[in-house]
Amino acid sequence: MVSSLLTVMTWNMWFDKKNRAQRTETLLNEVRCYDPDILALQEVVQESLEIIIAKMRPTYYVIGTISPDIGYDTIILSKFPPIEWDRYYLPKTKMGRNLLLVTLQTPSRQITVGTFHLESIFLPKTKLAEEFKETQLKYIYAISPINSILMGDTNLVINNDPYPFPSSESPKCPNNPPIIDVYYVPPNDEPNATLDMIDLGAEDIELQESDVHSASPPDVHSASPPDVHNLGVCPFSKGAGGSPFSKGAGGSPFSKGAGATYCGRTNKHVKNKSIQSRLDRIYVKIKRNSLKVHFYGLTGTFTQPSDHFGVFAQIEF
Repeated sequence: MVSSLLTVMTWNMWFDKKNRAQRTETLLNEVRCYDPDILALQEVVQESLEIIIAKMRPTYYVIGTISPDIGYDTIILSKFPPIEWDRYYLPKTKMGRNLLLVTLQTPSRQITVGTFHLESIFLPKTKLAEEFKETQLKYIYAISPINSILMGDTNLVINNDPYPFPSSESPKCPNNPPIIDVYYVPPNDEPNATLDMIDLGAEDIELQESDVHSASPPDVHSASPPDVHNLGVCPFSKGAGGSPFSKGAGGSPFSKGAGATYCGRTNKHVKNKSIQSRLDRIYVKIKRNSLKVHFYGLTGTFTQPSDHFGVFAQIEF
């Protein structure tokens, strides 16, 4: 199979009303700087969606709609045309949380991209809340085909790395492809000695009915590159930061606060100054040792248009 070199980004936009239009514009300006092939967004409200459509088309297909009952949802922007897309509601959700799963036609092959926003529950007994989200993650794993890129807000707040599920080890299931957390893949094609791979069995997961939408793609556009905005740092420049394995990255990827996308110490919008959590993640469901990560980093650390930082990666598989 021909490998695909892709740049991908995920970002929780933050649905707060405070300076929403201005924050949306700022976020999109930074997206233009990174120029990802695929962008996953969470907490998108109708006002922001209208700005996104106006500013990002025709460069991107904008995939997904906002439910009026919930008021916000996830969407995917892609330079590649969508073939089909479905929404799958997550188990036990009381917030309308779902997986948006899109099949895209890249120049080399078809790939599947998903975005999600797990339940925003933070119970007094934190482990119970994390196990609830673990159930939702296992469901996402079960319904996603191999060679899927899965991006979004996990809302996992306790120190559960290197695995995303606090109550499970990484089981040896050779018949199931692993989920790879891109954060832990050493960059620059180094041997994957520290690769974080999670094999999840899907045998006992009951798939629920999906909210299936007909794939009515937008008009076909020429993918002309957007203008590049100078934000003070090139995402591919030496020292741009992000990868836990890069020189000067600031220590072990397993240390407290490493790679935090929701951080009270560095994000002015986060009220709880003690919190440092890597809520936002990029996973790839793929065969072992077939993923290369050329770059990984956080976005929005200077401009701060959201209470979350975004995650950007250049991957090949």
